[in-house]
Amino acid sequence: MKVYVYGLCNVFYDGYYIQGIKELYKDFEFNVCKFPKFGEETFAYIIENENDSQKIIIDSKDSNQINLTELEWCDVYGKVNYNADRLPVKYHEKIVAIGPSFGIKIWNLFETLYYLAFNFIRFKHPALNKREFAANYWRQYKRLKLKKYNLTESSINDVFFLNSIWKKESETNKNRALFIETCKNKQNVNFEGGFAARHNGDNLGFDNLVYSEKIPLKMYIKKIKNSAFVFNTPAVLSCHGWKLAEFLALGKAIITTTHYNKLPVDLVNERHLMYAENHSEINNIIERLITDISFKKKLESESRNYFETYLAPQKVIKRLEEKQ
Repeated sequence: MKVYVYGLCNVFYDGYYIQGIKELYKDFEFNVCKFPKFGEETFAYIIENENDSQKIIIDSKDSNQINLTELEWCDVYGKVNYNADRLPVKYHEKIVAIGPSFGIKIWNLFETLYYLAFNFIRFKHPALNKREFAANYWRQYKRLKLKKYNLTESSINDVFFLNSIWKKESETNKNRALFIETCKNKQNVNFEGGFAARHNGDNLGFDNLVYSEKIPLKMYIKKIKNSAFVFNTPAVLSCHGWKLAEFLALGKAIITTTHYNKLPVDLVNERHLMYAENHSEINNIIERLITDISFKKKLESESRNYFETYLAPQKVIKRLEEKQ
C-alpha cells in the first residue's frame, strides 16, 4: 500500500490531516505527478493498493462552497464547512461532513526543515507562491502538538476569553461582545480578556472591550484550560472556526450560538455543550455552570469524548476512507 499526499498542500492549515495519515499509515509520500493541476493549498491524497486506489479531497476552507473540479476527481470529498442546503442534491453522495480542525505541530524542528527543503526543491516550479509555501512549514512548527490539547481540571469561576474582531462579520463580533459584557458584569466571575486589537487600530467601535496584552499560544492554551467555561460562535463566512475544535479537544464546558454548517454528528444541548442566543440565556448558563459543578464536569467529559470519537485526526481519515 502506498499513500500519496498532494505536494502543494498547506501544511499549516491541513497538517491536522497529515497527522491522521501518519497515525494510520506511518509512511506517505508528497507528490504532484499523480494529481491534476490543483490550485495551491488543495489537500488531496491517494491510497494505492495492488488492485485499486482511493482518491480523497479534504476541504477545510471557511466557505461552504464546493470545488467542482476537485469533487469530480475524487471518490470522497471531506468538507469542514458543509451546508447541504446550499448544494444541488446530485453532489451530496460524495461529500462527508468532517467537522472542524485546527493547526497543530506535526514535525519537530529537524523534520520541519527536512520536509521544507526537500519539498521546496521538488515543487519549486509548480509552487507559484513560494514564500507562502515555505512559511507554512514554519507556521506548522510554531503550533502545539495534539497531545497538548487534553482535558484538565478547570477553575470554578475564572474565565478567559480572547478573540478577533472581524471586518465583515458583524454577527460574530456582536455575539463575542455580548459574551464579554455579560462576563464583565457578573460579580461572581473573574473575567480576563476581550477582543484582540486590530492591526490597523480600527476596532470597529469595540475599543472598550479590547484586551491590550499579547498572549503567546502556550499561555493562551494554559489560560483556556483553566477557564471555567468558554464561548464559541461561528466565525468568518459562518464557518466552524478552529476554536470549536480546540475547545472540544480540551474538554471545555462550551457556551455557543447555533452552528450554520453540518457536523459529523450533532452536538447535543446540555450534553456536549450549551446553546445560547441572547444575554439572558448566556447569563443563566453561566450561573448554572458556576453553581452546578457536577453538571459542568459532565459537559467537559462529553465534549472531550465527542472530539475523540468524531474529530480526532485519525478518526476523520478513517471515516473518509470507509465512505465507499
